[in-house]
Amino acid sequence: MMKFRFRRQGNDPHREKIKQDLFAFNKTVEHGFPNQPSALAYDPKLQLMAIGTKSGAIKIYGAPGVEMTGLHKDTAAVTQIHFLYGQGRILSLLDDNTIHLWEIVQRENRSHLVEVHSFSLPGRPGIESTSATRVTVMLLKLSCDLLALGTEGGGVHFLELPTLTLLNKSLFQDEIMQSVPEEYRCGKSLGPVESLQEHPQDSDKILIGYSRGLVVLWDLNSRHVDNLFLGKQQLESLVWERSGNSFVSSHSDGGYMVWAVSSSNPCTHDPISSTVPYGPFPCKAVNKILWRTTESGVRAVMCEK
Repeated sequence: MMKFRFRRQGNDPHREKIKQDLFAFNKTVEHGFPNQPSALAYDPKLQLMAIGTKSGAIKIYGAPGVEMTGLHKDTAAVTQIHFLYGQGRILSLLDDNTIHLWEIVQRENRSHLVEVHSFSLPGRPGIESTSATRVTVMLLKLSCDLLALGTEGGGVHFLELPTLTLLNKSLFQDEIMQSVPEEYRCGKSLGPVESLQEHPQDSDKILIGYSRGLVVLWDLNSRHVDNLFLGKQQLESLVWERSGNSFVSSHSDGGYMVWAVSSSNPCTHDPISSTVPYGPFPCKAVNKILWRTTESGVRAVMCEK
């Protein structure tokens, strides 16, 4: 009887190289709707749509044949994306609390999406918790030269665009609390910033909404509180009426309130109206609210639950 012994082969570097050359997988084309979308933005001037994903990718879609992809260095989920109107630039916020600026550039007669800047908020001296600087909401001004960031700690920070440079204009809760009536303070925090909205008629003023229910009309130039709205229900979202004379707030009880803005009444305790669409009992929170006026002048309020 003949016996055969088979020698176990080790890792031959030359053999491994041949295997990689023959059986390597290379992505040659990527097409279609991205997997696990997590954020959406649209530029009506350039007619481009951007979709962010949970894996850290950004897909840009335009006219037939226009499709671009950008990948963040880290695989954190994209939580928010915003177009700089008409500029071919995109801001993205990741789940790791970093902000990135992307730009569409031309290379070799083809359009590419390239990351040009990134930014992360530094911690506030004396506060150890990193959650205090976690970004909850982003407001890109219509002029596209300033980005406002609301945080879990209740602070509002401002970045110059397109350089993502932090400006010395940060606003913290203790500065706001100086203007709040004593009976409203009750030793409680105002909570995270839930909404930031630019005034539709005066770009130097922004509406700041805190989780506890307080809404502040803040003047960026004078660093002054113009109006206080002492809401008592947990806030979810804000939206301006076109004239800037009123705004709507949506809340955790499934209702929304209409507030009047008047220079003669800097501190407002009660709204003009309060509505629970599916009431009278509290129900699911209204996470986002929109207020639109039709051509005939009819006002339409749209709620997202």
